[in-house]
Amino acid sequence: MKTIQPTFLLLTFCLLGCTSTHTLRPGHEAGYAALNKHAGRQDAIVTFIDGRKVGVEKLRITPDSTYWTYTNKIATTQINEVQFRRPGSRVKRWSLGHEADQTSLYEKINKQTLGRGVVISLKDGQELRAKKLWLTPAFSYWIDPFKNRQTNATYLAVPTSQIKHVQFVSREKGVGEAMLIGAFMGAVVGFAIGEDCPNGNFICFPREEIAVALGLTSALIAAPIGAVKAHRDIYLIKHEAATGTN
Repeated sequence: MKTIQPTFLLLTFCLLGCTSTHTLRPGHEAGYAALNKHAGRQDAIVTFIDGRKVGVEKLRITPDSTYWTYTNKIATTQINEVQFRRPGSRVKRWSLGHEADQTSLYEKINKQTLGRGVVISLKDGQELRAKKLWLTPAFSYWIDPFKNRQTNATYLAVPTSQIKHVQFVSREKGVGEAMLIGAFMGAVVGFAIGEDCPNGNFICFPREEIAVALGLTSALIAAPIGAVKAHRDIYLIKHEAATGTN
């Protein structure tokens, strides 16, 4: 057991590294093409240079502009409350006040909306279900889960110079990677702590059998860790530094 415990500790550290990082520099057309291809298969989390984050669908990014789609747009002053509903837990409510600068409140709400369903309560009493809610001081954008996104899309564009990085999160891929790492490390340790069993030895732990058993056990233990940590593909957007002459 003393040999196995450090193995699982090492396994945990390995799972923390299930991240692929890509750096896109000005003129790196192949990199932007790869990012857009990835965005065509998966939702993205866009992080701005000022730290704001927004979950988006149908992302398209060029060296000059970044676009994504929403199905709904409304003046933020028409929103009274935003609710986050989680199965098995209490409803979390955020009341919007419009008499002062609410930028910090909007940023907190935007972070809460990543990957969660939202209910928007309007001042006229309507309640609207939403995905990918993004609040700004002027307008709020979201995706209606019941609308046809192709025919009702609103395209929102921001300068790519405001984007720090784009992230894609895959829990399925994280599980697969974690199980492979767990199986490999478990098999290696199992083979190392197993025994060479001579003929006639009644009590013996063969290397091959211990390797298989510990490999399978480690893979099963690693699977939920991989689901929580997930695999992350991060595309760092590098911008040309401003230069000046004296």
